[in-house]
Amino acid sequence: MDKKQKEALVLALAEKGKTYREITKEAGVSPNTIKAVLNKAGLDQTASISSRTFELYVQQKTPLEVAIALNLKAKEAIDYYHEYFMLLNITEFTKVYLQIKDNPWPFVNLVKLAQNSGMRDGEVMELLKIANGYLPRVRLEYDGLRAELNSLKAELSNTVRIYQQFCDRNIELKKREDELRQIINEWEAKKVELQNTIAGLKQQLSELQENNTDSIDPNPEAEALYNPPQVEPSSRTLIFDTKDLF
Repeated sequence: MDKKQKEALVLALAEKGKTYREITKEAGVSPNTIKAVLNKAGLDQTASISSRTFELYVQQKTPLEVAIALNLKAKEAIDYYHEYFMLLNITEFTKVYLQIKDNPWPFVNLVKLAQNSGMRDGEVMELLKIANGYLPRVRLEYDGLRAELNSLKAELSNTVRIYQQFCDRNIELKKREDELRQIINEWEAKKVELQNTIAGLKQQLSELQENNTDSIDPNPEAEALYNPPQVEPSSRTLIFDTKDLF
């Protein structure tokens, strides 16, 4: 393809609204060559870009997609987007968008919530009026409840601390109880051992007593010696004459 054929192809592609990137790819020429050919032919490249931009917006393309497709800067794509809405006579929306463009997401989320809940326009307006009237009081109640919640959290933390101390003390007492129980068991074992020893000694004493009894011969005289006769008291009355004593 010679130079004239390439220039004709560039002009044809430009008239179709092709971008520099698309023309470069299809015609195989540089962007500088495209610009020189268009300037030589006196074509208004800006008009073709704007037309192509509006066509893409009609196709529900986003500004990001348009900027990528037409090799536009972000500001250019957004400006064309504003012009597109102005052409659709959506002036109020454009004015609102210009006011909230820095942070539109709260309003977008509000619209989504209203749509998902099936609320109508009048209901949304009424809800916003109610919120605007009661919001300060709701905020005050919210702050009060939040302070109460913080107080309850602090009280709960203190209760947990006291409970932990109680558990620690209970563990110490349980350990002391186990120690005392072990001591009691040891003393009980010693008690049983002493009782067995005493029982054995009693048994030995009993056996010794039996052996001593068996070794002594029965002797009446000895028995009389150890057991003298008892004199019964007399019932007679003795009368002494005291005259003989003097």
